[in-house]
Parts: sequence; structure tokens; C-alpha cells
Amino acid sequence: MSFVAESTILAPFEIWEVPLDDERTIKFHEPLILTPTRMPDDPDEPGDVEYFDLICPKLGIDVFADNIDDLIDYVRSDIRFVWKHIVLKDDCDLDAKSRSIRQNHLAIAEVLDG
Repeated sequence: MSFVAESTILAPFEIWEVPLDDERTIKFHEPLILTPTRMPDDPDEPGDVEYFDLICPKLGIDVFADNIDDLIDYVRSDIRFVWKHIVLKDDCDLDAKSRSIRQNHLAIAEVLDG
């Protein structure tokens, strides 16, 4: 059995909003539902440890952490980073992959003041 096949899909979690800065918040039209994966310790890799990961290429999210709470924090951080460095840019300043990520975010969320 391969290492990837031994991973465990966990219960999904919801994100409704992500603070963008002190004054603005990224609000999702519907909850963003993401499903993390538990990656077990690989006995063939010295020093390898169990961790949790979440990858959502269509939104540019790719994070891992030692625990679920940190994983959720890292997901929010990735969303904030993508919004600032991709979504807020003009299409002409982005490559095709980034334009797709931008459009995917704009289809499901918006920024609200206050």
C-alpha cells in the first residue's frame, strides 16, 4: 500500500469569513467547506511525523500543520495571502493560473468594510 493511500480523510470544516485587515473582511456567500487529510508517519522516512494537510488548487490553498487548529489558521492565512496578492490584482498583471484562482475567489466571496 502506498503512503498516499494510507492517508485519512477527516470531517470537513466551514469558513464563513476571513479578516483581511483591521477594517475589511473577506465574506463567503456560502460557507467555504474544506476537507483536511491526516497524513500518517512514514516509517521509511526517518524523522517523519504525522501531520494534517489541505490542498485546494482552484483557490490556491496548500497548507499543512501538526494539528487541526493550526491547519485552519493556515488556511485562513492562505486565503488572506491569495486575496491580497492575486484577487486584488488586475487580470493583465496575472498569469492564466492566477487569473483562474482570482475568478474562483470572486465567484464565492467578496470584501466588506467594517
